[in-house]
Amino acid sequence: MKKILVSLLAAAMAFGLLTGCGSSKTEQTSAAAGGTEQAAQGAGQASADSSKMTAMIIIIPQGDPFLTLAYNGVKQYAQESGKEAKIIEALDKSEYTEQVRAMAEAGANPIYVVWDDLADVAFNLAPDFPDTQFILVDTYATSDLPNVKTIVVEPQESAFIAGVVAAKTTKTKQVAWIGNMDLPTVNRWRAGFEAGVKYGDPDVACESIYIGSSDDPNKGGELAKQLIGKGADIVMHSANQAGLGVIRACEEMNVLCIGSDEWQGAINQDIVFWSALKDTTGATYAAGKSVSEGQFEPGMEIFGLDSGARLYDDRDYQKLPEDLQKTVDEVFSKIQSGEIQVPGELETQ
Repeated sequence: MKKILVSLLAAAMAFGLLTGCGSSKTEQTSAAAGGTEQAAQGAGQASADSSKMTAMIIIIPQGDPFLTLAYNGVKQYAQESGKEAKIIEALDKSEYTEQVRAMAEAGANPIYVVWDDLADVAFNLAPDFPDTQFILVDTYATSDLPNVKTIVVEPQESAFIAGVVAAKTTKTKQVAWIGNMDLPTVNRWRAGFEAGVKYGDPDVACESIYIGSSDDPNKGGELAKQLIGKGADIVMHSANQAGLGVIRACEEMNVLCIGSDEWQGAINQDIVFWSALKDTTGATYAAGKSVSEGQFEPGMEIFGLDSGARLYDDRDYQKLPEDLQKTVDEVFSKIQSGEIQVPGELETQ
């Protein structure tokens, strides 16, 4: 890319390795709804070493696969630069500004904020803290502020290959895609997957729907069962934590599933036979490193295939039939050369 896991309990166990963020050098601070006092306390504790801290602020609880990937990059950067890493849960929208401001006042630098709502907060606060670098993650919101950088990991290329694999694997000639919400970043997953299905086999139908939430596994599972009931024998999700419900439904209905963001075969390799990867860890790490090295550049930075990011996991690739492996190799090469132009936007209906 350009500079840039049966039941929910079982899934949670599978994700334990991913979400275990604690270490002797990393302190986590949670600020739940109405937790202004808790956030302020956390900020106060950090102020003793304010120049040695970086923070990532999120709007849903920890445990989400995408957020885990993002924070892994923050932790890697912090460890290498001798900083303390903090993750702040801002679960109440009315507290967003206070949470971000508390970290800025405590001296955290850089400050990572995830998704659109927190991007708006960063735009408003950045002028008040000109010596603090704000890094916006997984949003296309950008500005000309000198201390604000937007980093985006484009997912459509990995989704395209996943679509080709789905089209070549389905037996019912029906596949499905489930996203969390109708947002530009999510629609890039959809656009890539739908285009890949069409490229792999124009006769394969793909139905795409949205859950309307990033953290509702129950609804994700319900919608997946509806699509499976209509004939889909492969379902891809791009739904964050809600996607765990999609995987659970596929397990219950014994149909194949395609994971997203990270390798999700650890949940059930027989069901989650492919995962479309999104190298968010590499992106957040690189952005943080640019601050320490004095190479921070404001504006938007896109991470894509040409940045060397992985689009799929070798464990999935090795399980494919030889002819499908060859197809994946060909498609990868054509994307890399520009022969295949993967769409980042949905086709006009």
